[in-house]
Amino acid sequence: MQHDDLDAVLGVQAQCYPPEMNESREVLSQRLLACPDTAWVALDAQGQVGGYLVAYRSVWGKVTPLSHPFADAAQADVLYLHDLAIGQALRGQRVAQRLIQVARALAVAQGYRGLALVSVNDTVPFWQGHGLAIMPLDAAGQAALATYPGRAVYMTAQLDRPA
Repeated sequence: MQHDDLDAVLGVQAQCYPPEMNESREVLSQRLLACPDTAWVALDAQGQVGGYLVAYRSVWGKVTPLSHPFADAAQADVLYLHDLAIGQALRGQRVAQRLIQVARALAVAQGYRGLALVSVNDTVPFWQGHGLAIMPLDAAGQAALATYPGRAVYMTAQLDRPA
């Protein structure tokens, strides 16, 4: 993802989330500056951004509240998939699966314990299909989950570490 992609990313976000879950350009820009190597876009046949995944290095059990800044954790042990969105033009083309594969490969290559995320919009079955499971959280994690509208759950997947 590049800074020039942010307007298109905002457009995809608006297609995928209710307005109360849309994060501002300022927040997205900060995230891209903080973690440029873990933010990816997917392009449609015309070369336009049609999907994206924004992730960052975090620690097991930590949840970033909605619209809060994040930064790579010094002692990271998970790749936190903060936001995956696929616009109408790319749906049904396995784009989400490919973005998840890229993130998983990076996490394995860097020796992380696993992947983590907050599932929203009734996507638990989708994430379970990618090997993630619901994980209980402490009080701080529950408070962070409460910043997401609707049902939000923390999910994780253990990764095989390279030998």
